[in-house]
Amino acid sequence: MIQHKILTKQELKQLSEQIGEIEKKTPAEIRVVVRHKKHWSERKLSPRQVAEREFKSLGMTNTKERTGILVFILVSERQFELLADQGIIKVLPDEFWTNIAGKLSEHFSKSNFYHGLKTSLAEIGEILESKLPVHRIHGTSKENHDELPNDIIEE
Repeated sequence: MIQHKILTKQELKQLSEQIGEIEKKTPAEIRVVVRHKKHWSERKLSPRQVAEREFKSLGMTNTKERTGILVFILVSERQFELLADQGIIKVLPDEFWTNIAGKLSEHFSKSNFYHGLKTSLAEIGEILESKLPVHRIHGTSKENHDELPNDIIEE
């Protein structure tokens, strides 16, 4: 079966650049993974369990400040998961993630993946910049190192 990419190369590039810009202003490390279907070994797992595995395998639990955020999309099951590590959870309430999930659901239900991701990432970046700016964790004179790649994974 042929899998059709849900994002163009240009959209992948733009989203990756957007993540890079967000990460310059906050210690967060954001990854987006688009999976068209579960791997054979994951067939009995829920989308949440698959996302949790992906979170760990991408090294997102190893960031210095525990500030990983994963947007995981499982296309074949029309599901997505938003996962955040401890450093993010303590500053962003559940209501924020519920709101983002609702907006993503609305866009994704119309197959508007790019716009949904773009606007949601912008909103995540905005709140992170206000609640978890770089200088608050690293001190104003220290650098904010990009710990994880910013590319979007689509498989």
